[in-house]
Amino acid sequence: MALQSSPHIQPKHHVDANSAAENQRIVHRLVRSIRSEDPLIYLQATQSELHGLSAFGHRAVSQLTSDIILFQNNALIKFSIELPLPNFVKYLNVEVMLIASQEGLDIDTVTIGNIALSGNLLINSAEWLANIYVKDEFGTELLSMIKSVDITSQQLSVGVVLSESLKDDPLNNKNSLFALRDKLALYGDVEVIRFYHQSLVETIEQSKNRKLSFAEYIGFTFGLVKQRNLAGITESLAEENRAALMALVLYFGTSKFELLVGDISKLSSTQLQQRNTLRAKVKLRQRVDIQKHFIYSVALQLFGTSTASNAIGELKEFLDSKSGGSGFSFADLMADRAGTRLAMLATDSDESALKVQEYLADITDEALLLPELTDLPEGISQRAFELYYRDINSKVYGEMLKSIDEQLQTIPVYKN
Repeated sequence: MALQSSPHIQPKHHVDANSAAENQRIVHRLVRSIRSEDPLIYLQATQSELHGLSAFGHRAVSQLTSDIILFQNNALIKFSIELPLPNFVKYLNVEVMLIASQEGLDIDTVTIGNIALSGNLLINSAEWLANIYVKDEFGTELLSMIKSVDITSQQLSVGVVLSESLKDDPLNNKNSLFALRDKLALYGDVEVIRFYHQSLVETIEQSKNRKLSFAEYIGFTFGLVKQRNLAGITESLAEENRAALMALVLYFGTSKFELLVGDISKLSSTQLQQRNTLRAKVKLRQRVDIQKHFIYSVALQLFGTSTASNAIGELKEFLDSKSGGSGFSFADLMADRAGTRLAMLATDSDESALKVQEYLADITDEALLLPELTDLPEGISQRAFELYYRDINSKVYGEMLKSIDEQLQTIPVYKN
């Protein structure tokens, strides 16, 4: 009764420059609200911004189709998930009726397939489960943060008061989510990641001011991986690769990723300055921006999925295509898709992990990581993109992505 043979909602919105801008506005507004000194903050989204989120969600997770439709004083939240099951039970269809409230969260009805349930009963059940399986009073604390839900036909606004425990120093708060993070170690063994990170720091200190390409740092790190494998230290080839890539992400990406991984770097002021300098100077295919696209796509794949990583890369390019931006760049997309694919193959299975290790160990040549970028169009404005490529579902855009993937396949490490 819960699963059905067809989705109850079809994709209505697609990612383009306008929806990318809608998503960016939501993120900026969310960050400003969280940083506000006011105890009560409001998380807001307009109807068009919610459509933009739906478009991005489907692009990031193709099995998910969603939509949020605002009315006066209530909102209908709909989503369908395609499951790897026989056709007659292939879709999980869910509808949630959210009601405007000045006293916390109020859900009228939740329909799962052909089953209608009390929304508030589900809220109470989720609260109880969080209290039992996460930590004592955790679910209650989260629900108590929601003070109001205001809904009009044009805007959704949720009033939230952040709890004091979430404002505490997370690394010193034993009862915080960060304690749970350290316990679960979802993104790899912290000690192994720290080993690769520290080894990277030490070799960079020894190289002094010598300018290295990003390929050489990849080669050095995977050379260590190969040595540890030959010494019989590693337990899982895929997890060892994950730890090595994570160390590269934390060094060349952003230290904020440590909030998800654990306390890794512990750099001195001199080492911190050196890292900041390298982040701004180390190149891939003679370009710093390509190195950044590559390493951030590795990170997004390690923390999520390949489709989500590619979707975020596209979103960034659509933002660049807006007036005042550098323009949509297929060269950037090439670097995005290369970083995503490398992280995917390096951690997918022990068999593919070994092939990646053998190929990347001690490499120094950038051509072994990324093809030439000279034939890829760049600097495309929003108007020019819409005139020639139309949208991401068009044949000509799909052919460009296919061409990029075929070029990546010419490099052995990216082959199936």
